[in-house]
Amino acid sequence: MQNTTTNTAIISELWSARFYEVLRVGLPFNDSIDMSWENELNLGDTLNISQIPDFDEATELTEGAAADTEAVTVTGIQLIINKLLTKDFQVTKRAQLQSLPFVDELREKATFSIMKKMQSIIIDTIVPHASNQLSYDSGTTLSLADILEAKETLDANNVPMENRIMTVGAAALNDLFNINTFVSKDFIPSGSPSTSGMFETQLSGFTPKFTTVVGTTTYFFHPRFMTMAVQANLDVQVHDLGVNGVRGARVNTDLLFGIKQLDNLRVVSMS
Repeated sequence: MQNTTTNTAIISELWSARFYEVLRVGLPFNDSIDMSWENELNLGDTLNISQIPDFDEATELTEGAAADTEAVTVTGIQLIINKLLTKDFQVTKRAQLQSLPFVDELREKATFSIMKKMQSIIIDTIVPHASNQLSYDSGTTLSLADILEAKETLDANNVPMENRIMTVGAAALNDLFNINTFVSKDFIPSGSPSTSGMFETQLSGFTPKFTTVVGTTTYFFHPRFMTMAVQANLDVQVHDLGVNGVRGARVNTDLLFGIKQLDNLRVVSMS
């Protein structure tokens, strides 16, 4: 008796309850931009954000002289909640009864689909000032000189030093390992990038983040250059399709949010 001939009809097959994960792009932009005004959007679809400029330098007044008053012009920026992202799917009753449990897995994938689209919208919204759109010194290779050029551009615009972020693609990420300053034990305070393949500390004042969706473009920015507000948190609703005569259920997943670039000087792109 052999499995390949006589026993073929009685050899059982087992199906694992665990699914094999797919490869996914990173979503660093979703939690890298400012969300300070999110809690103020409880009603309506538009939030008006005001900005009061600084006064000019103070006047040195001589004794007995009168000082003039000065006025500043308040400007406004609108954050509009106008983006509804959805991902729906349908499961028949028969599929649900006769298959391994899979609906929770589909819900998680629907959620990721929405988060992935959110990041795409964020990237598409980024428009740095013309003077902040830089080029690599050598082809598409990210070097220390490139990073310092981006840093100098932000420094010259008085962008705060704290919380700066650098988002790189696969090529640029690995270019960083060719910069001795970032991998040598003589310079890094902790960790071993050459061993772990990851950077655990800031690089020239930037927190490094990685995603393949940026290609060969590198972004350097402060989170306050853009703001986002989610008005309705991720909503998952299950609807019985029996009213239409269909034995099954439809799962609707959606998210309502708005996004606005507040400043084009707080962000630098390099390509």
